[in-house]
Amino acid sequence: MLVATTYKSTVKQINQDVLLGCIFYLIPLIQFDMKIKLYLLRITAGLLVIASFAMCAKQTLKVDNLPATTPSSTAAADTSGKTTDSVKMPVNTALPITTCSYTVQASQWMVDGTSIAPGSVICIPAGTRGALLFKNLKGTADKPIIIVNKGGKVNFLTSKTASYAFKTQNCQYFKITGNGASGINYGFIVDGGNIGMTMDDLSSDFEISNVQVRNSGFAGIMAKTDPSCDIKTQRGHFTMKNVSIHDNYVHDTGGEGLYIGNSFYATGVSTSCGTALPHDVVNLKVYNNTTEQTGCEGIQVGGAVSGCEVYNNIVKTPGIKPFASAQNNGIQLGEGTGGKCYNNLVKDAPGNGIIVLGLGDNLVFNNFIIRASGHGIFADSRYTPGPNFAFINNTIVSPAMSGIRLNSTSIPMNTAINNVIINPGSGQYISKMNSSVKLTSLNNYQGGDVSECAFVNFAGDDFHLQGKSPLINAGANVLSYGIVSDYYKKLRPSGLSYDIGATEY
Repeated sequence: MLVATTYKSTVKQINQDVLLGCIFYLIPLIQFDMKIKLYLLRITAGLLVIASFAMCAKQTLKVDNLPATTPSSTAAADTSGKTTDSVKMPVNTALPITTCSYTVQASQWMVDGTSIAPGSVICIPAGTRGALLFKNLKGTADKPIIIVNKGGKVNFLTSKTASYAFKTQNCQYFKITGNGASGINYGFIVDGGNIGMTMDDLSSDFEISNVQVRNSGFAGIMAKTDPSCDIKTQRGHFTMKNVSIHDNYVHDTGGEGLYIGNSFYATGVSTSCGTALPHDVVNLKVYNNTTEQTGCEGIQVGGAVSGCEVYNNIVKTPGIKPFASAQNNGIQLGEGTGGKCYNNLVKDAPGNGIIVLGLGDNLVFNNFIIRASGHGIFADSRYTPGPNFAFINNTIVSPAMSGIRLNSTSIPMNTAINNVIINPGSGQYISKMNSSVKLTSLNNYQGGDVSECAFVNFAGDDFHLQGKSPLINAGANVLSYGIVSDYYKKLRPSGLSYDIGATEY
């Protein structure tokens, strides 16, 4: 059943540039037939895809004197008993090590980078070792310091009661990558520690990739500097920026899988000198990660005020032993967080699939949310100065409660367009806390059984559409939101109109 109910006639368009506005202004004035107009629309979408990839491509940290490499993603990962089809296989652009500027010895527990030059390659030889701390690494944007495995897998092994297994303090412009040996997707294995990996004490401008983190007492990967009485740690004095966390496998953690930024952006943190506000996070990219069996959320982001994108991640069975109520969701876009959340798969969350508490410039699209025990998507107003929560082209299947639940009363507009919502346990496909919640709802598909959608193999996570699907060409035009491709990165629209849901036929 296709539902197109408009609760408010207008909605603020977001992410609409001048070019797009001009094109859509001119096309109706030209006396073309529908076929030519469609061609123009698809050409425009193609141009936006190219522009999007150009702007959102991974910011690769350039390293001097390392040879060019060819991506390889066919090698088997060390999944520690997990089936390979449950893990997003990482991109392994192996870095053949020709020269190590510095080699970490197995007996070392700390490396002070004061005398390590920008552009250096720090090698950690294969084998099992204890926890490791890096301090005062100072690369540059053009010459980051590279920390890489050499000769095989490096296993950082420590107890869950230890503070950490891998830590950085006061480090800037560096890259931690477990792709130093061909045929090994996760060259760094971080096993144990209360926090598996932690990037803190004013660490910024870094990348973490090709790392497996497991068996931590609390968070798997944590990236933040908590505010204290030291003013250098507080908002306005420190910004954690240009952070990329990708192609990692984080599982069996006591708390969050990925914990990035502070959770109390609006209210701050109580200290002995009064309330201190946590720092901003700018230009954060979290992608191609897999989290499984995490104690709390699989991915949690806070304070990411601009340039935040969370995409292409798999989050399975999060929140299995939360330390507090409402800490059992799949992906949390917490206080102070804006930006985009898209192309993610969230399965079997005991709480909400995706929870949005962000700034109000949040665009959530092309996500599959399956069997959440709370709401599929839950949105609430906390510190929300922005104009719009937009939920577009998501596919939500069998949530125990509502498909989309909106408690966001203070935001000027909530938007729900082209979503597929199947079999909500509450019987409410889209629900509002009260009449103060403003909503524009268009072209959402409401059904009782997932078989209606005609996916190729839903049980096997093949979400491509068959030609008989009622979702095809049934969606509203959402090009003005910058949505130009689907969950599989296929161009939208591919037919006469947009399809409903996360995939395009």
